[in-house]
Amino acid sequence: MADNKTLTLHEKLMHIQHELKAPKNLRNNFGGYNYRNAESILEALKPLLVKYGATVTITDTIEDIGGRIYVKATATIYDSNASAMPIGVEAYAREAETKKGMDDAQVTGATSSYARKYALNGLFLLDDTQDVDTEAYQKAERGPQSAPQASSNKTTPKAKAKPQSKPQTATQTAPIPQQAPQTDPEVMELRKQLREVMKKYDIDNAVVVTACNLGPNSTADDYREALNYCESIGGIIGGAES
Repeated sequence: MADNKTLTLHEKLMHIQHELKAPKNLRNNFGGYNYRNAESILEALKPLLVKYGATVTITDTIEDIGGRIYVKATATIYDSNASAMPIGVEAYAREAETKKGMDDAQVTGATSSYARKYALNGLFLLDDTQDVDTEAYQKAERGPQSAPQASSNKTTPKAKAKPQSKPQTATQTAPIPQQAPQTDPEVMELRKQLREVMKKYDIDNAVVVTACNLGPNSTADDYREALNYCESIGGIIGGAES
C-alpha cells in the first residue's frame, strides 16, 4: 500500500471506511437489541484518523422546515497533510413537539445526537443491515436459550388437600376481576410497537422510561404517548421533508 501521506483524501476515506469497526456496544433492555451512538463511532474512528493523517469535524445548525424545528448535522473529513477539498455528509433530525420529562436544552441535545450519528453513518458507510438468513441474526432474534432441566426419578409428594372455603352468602359480592395492564392485549400490542419504533431509531430505554414515566402499571394511553414521543424525536434521516 502507498505511504499514507501520498494518499488522496478520497483514498484515505476509502481505507477508513474499510477498516472502521464501530460495534453496537450499548444495550436497549426494553427493546431487546444492541445499538451504537455517536460517541461509540468517534471512539473507534480517532485511531484511524491519526493513522491516515485526517481530521473530522461535526457541526450543527438549526433549521425551520414547514413550521417544525430540525437539527442539521454535518460530518466533514479533512486531509491533514494537504489542502484538498473536504468531504462532508449532512443528516437531519426533527425536534420533538412534546417535552415530557425533558427541558428544551435536553430535547435539542438528544436531537443533535441522533443527527450526528446518522451523519457519521453516512460518511463512513456504517451499515446496520444484517441478512435475516444468517445464523448470527437468527441467534440474536432467539436470544439466550435456557438450559434444559435435568430429568429426575424422584416422585413429587402429593399436596395435602386444603379445606374448601365456605360458599359466599347472598349478601357477599364477589370482586370484579381486573386484567393487569401488562397482560392486557392492547397494552401488549402497544409495547410491541414501541419496541419496534425504539429499535428503528436506536432510542435508549432509559430515555423513554424517564420521559414518559413508564412502569409496570402503565396503561394503553401511556404507551400511546410513548409511541408518539419516540416517533416525534425519531427524526428524518438523510434529509428533510420538502
